Amino acid sequence: MARKYLRMTLNERIQHLNLAINFTILVITGFALKYPEAFWASPITDVPLGMTFRGFLHRLSGVATVTLGGYHLLYLAFTERGRQIVKDMIPTFKDAVDLWETLKNNLFINRPAKIIKMGRFNFREKFEYLGLIWGTIVMTVTGFILWFKEEWLLFFPMWTFDVARAIHFYEAILATLTILVWHFYSVILNPDVYPMNWAWIDGHLTEHEMELEHGMELERIKEEEKRRLVDFQEASNAGGGRIYPLHPESSSRLNVRRFYGIVQDLNESIKNWKGI
Repeated sequence: MARKYLRMTLNERIQHLNLAINFTILVITGFALKYPEAFWASPITDVPLGMTFRGFLHRLSGVATVTLGGYHLLYLAFTERGRQIVKDMIPTFKDAVDLWETLKNNLFINRPAKIIKMGRFNFREKFEYLGLIWGTIVMTVTGFILWFKEEWLLFFPMWTFDVARAIHFYEAILATLTILVWHFYSVILNPDVYPMNWAWIDGHLTEHEMELEHGMELERIKEEEKRRLVDFQEASNAGGGRIYPLHPESSSRLNVRRFYGIVQDLNESIKNWKGI
């Protein structure tokens, strides 16, 4: 059986699913306001109070997304795994080199194609993650300006509201295209992972997938495993190690013999107590 490596914990998968659901709702309900005559908007616009419900659902999903963002910040700050994610997400010079070499591979400048070993998060994932943070901030600020129009205009001129509306609309287009073109290709349409990268469901990547996208991380994991094994052997040689049976069959036989011995001892104790 092929070995698998943990990519996303259950907590992270729930966060991802929550974001995917709310992002989809925001896209549909948001563009339904701009294009109410579109065929895909008819289930919303053609029902009684459809546009009123659209606005309520859009704002509700917006609040849910902001709440998720707050939770994610707490996760990054107060969990060991979260803090490590922050460290591993920081762009480095190697990311620029990896991007350049990937472009050369795709343009057939590198012949044969160069094998690129990337870390826990490759340059595509870092750009996408940082773009998500930036986009969430922009959409949150401009969204609240649009939501509280009257309160905003008490302190700022009308042109600032128009700017916020334009930014909100075009940022929504950019975010939607990023997901449909970039993210969907990376996790679905890419021939190396087709039909899908299953990490968002089961949380794991195969060793082959790790070699393709996270070769450096795979080498680090294997080196760490070797070091742990060496440390165990050294401790064992010094009298500090402990070895336990790994085969369930032998362990089961041992338990049966031990149980049989306990029963024999119990019988002997009963016989002695009766004086027989």
